[in-house]
Amino acid sequence: MASLVGLKAASGAIGMAGMAAVAVKQFAPSVSAGCCGIEGPKYPGDVIKQKLGFPQPVACCKPLRFKDFIISYDSRNRIPNWVYEHLQYDKLFKDDPCDRRPKVERNQCASNEDANRPKFVPDCRIHGYHRADARDYCETDYEMGLLAQPENYPYDCEAYCECFTMTNIVPQLPGFNCGPWFDLECYIREKLVRENKSIYVASGPLFLPTVSDDDKTVKVYDVLGDGEVSVPTHFFKVVVIETHDGQLELESFMMPNCTPEDGSEPKLEDYLTPLSIIEHNSGITFFPEKKCFSSNNRRRGHRLHNF
Repeated sequence: MASLVGLKAASGAIGMAGMAAVAVKQFAPSVSAGCCGIEGPKYPGDVIKQKLGFPQPVACCKPLRFKDFIISYDSRNRIPNWVYEHLQYDKLFKDDPCDRRPKVERNQCASNEDANRPKFVPDCRIHGYHRADARDYCETDYEMGLLAQPENYPYDCEAYCECFTMTNIVPQLPGFNCGPWFDLECYIREKLVRENKSIYVASGPLFLPTVSDDDKTVKVYDVLGDGEVSVPTHFFKVVVIETHDGQLELESFMMPNCTPEDGSEPKLEDYLTPLSIIEHNSGITFFPEKKCFSSNNRRRGHRLHNF
């Protein structure tokens, strides 16, 4: 009996010691690893990155470089996130009679099938799964709008023709493309560029929510073709004006992608929009370094359309 009691006591002591050892192992792995040089468990994210890599939106976060503009492409919606241009007087206009640069004509970028139509080319930097195609726009109510305008590069054939790359194309209604949006492009080109040192223009799409018949807030937009090209509800232009004395001024616009009502004559100042609203709806922070601008939309609005 005594030996049996001693055996139980010994086994109990061994059990308690084992439990203590397990407890130390469970609750202090980092101490033992740090002291003894034993590698602890790896963070799952590091293992996934090493073994497989993380999923990434194709080209979404890698801007596409062109000769005179740059594009951030949205591989899900098959349209740009934004297109950025730097416009200067000398690129758009000629004053010197000795300037021999020939003016580019649209037929220099013409399609092989139709000399009167430009040739829209795919961007081979984008995976085939995520490219838009000109055929996506066939038999739809939408035109192929160009965010970087060829008219901004009248003496540079390469930059002019690059504007017809599909990563620069967005679906726009005809009355909008030839209406308020066209007026804004002309205002930037014919007034701002002529009167200032240089102009920086960021253009892009927006998808704004609307209230349905049952009072639900929803986002509704058309999708075109087999490529499933998303049709934006609105477009924006964020314009930074660099004056001749080095000051920076800001004008930002937001326009609905719709044909103006018959008889209406919208003015550009009607589309002036606080930058914060455009940033909220686009998910873009345009000036992460918080550049300071000496002007704002309200102060400049009264003289926008005088060109």
